[in-house]
Amino acid sequence: MRRWEDREPDLFGVVDEIGRLFRRAKRRKLLVASLTVLLVALFGLREYRKQRLYPATVVLSATESDTAEVGNANTNERLQDYVWYAVFTDPVLLAVMEKHNYRPDLLKKNPRLALESFREDLSVEVYKNEFVRERYGGEAPRSARIAISMSMNDPDKALVLTRDLGDLVIERDAQIRRERYEMEQRVRGDAVSFAETELARLQRDWERIIAVYPGASPDRKGELRVEAAGVERTIVAVEARLKDATNAKRRLELESSSDKMSLALRYERVDWGAAKHRIDQTFVLVRAIILALLGLFPVVAMGVGAFDRRIYDERDVARMGFKPLGLMRKAAMREARS
Repeated sequence: MRRWEDREPDLFGVVDEIGRLFRRAKRRKLLVASLTVLLVALFGLREYRKQRLYPATVVLSATESDTAEVGNANTNERLQDYVWYAVFTDPVLLAVMEKHNYRPDLLKKNPRLALESFREDLSVEVYKNEFVRERYGGEAPRSARIAISMSMNDPDKALVLTRDLGDLVIERDAQIRRERYEMEQRVRGDAVSFAETELARLQRDWERIIAVYPGASPDRKGELRVEAAGVERTIVAVEARLKDATNAKRRLELESSSDKMSLALRYERVDWGAAKHRIDQTFVLVRAIILALLGLFPVVAMGVGAFDRRIYDERDVARMGFKPLGLMRKAAMREARS
């Protein structure tokens, strides 16, 4: 019993069958050419109307300060969420969209949909993240890289917009450091004020005791001496606390930059990107048409040859399951008709 593989044509049989299809297609040249031109035209139209997006990427470094708390670990998701949700809030992104004239028609009709479309073209990726491990005392500050990418149909606009988004991260970080510095100033100033107020109250109590002591009774004088000793000890403690608070406030005021006092991450530029080369539309279109023509022509020819119902030679008869008796030439056919 023959296996089904034995009945299948080998490589030479396949080549011979393809040749037969091409010979059949030669009888329908106009149809083959028309279908090929139609398909190439449709492919070229699709390529012409294709929207091309040019990505632009900037890279920032996020580095913790020397005085940052040790022992904490941050995953990529936490850093990514900070940029994605804490910096790139909806009002901030809407302002960027209006500034760069991003989808103005959609922005007027449906701002929410325009914002979602903008976020789809925006990408935030964290890599080389050293914050995934804990930091122990004496180790160097950890850092991470944050890549911000944006895709638009204009490479120059994409780069400008992406750089603005990178600046937003740096500005937000600077704002956080300013707010933290101002808060630290208020806290240290309140500590000094509180100590000064308490010291003034204690000094009034001391003066009151000194004023009352000469005319007091013997028993009352004993009570005043005990009270005076307590007030004196408290004054010494408050003066020491006031000195420490004043020195801390003075050190803060002498800092040349609030960076040293901030426990937040510092964001700096690493790679500020470059505009992608604009694609030559004409060259791409001509190349696509040529490749489509070379690729579609043989496919169309074999398709026409395979689906054509006409019989052109004895091999077509044999494929129908009949045994051809012979071949009638054109001259004999003309004589028979006459």
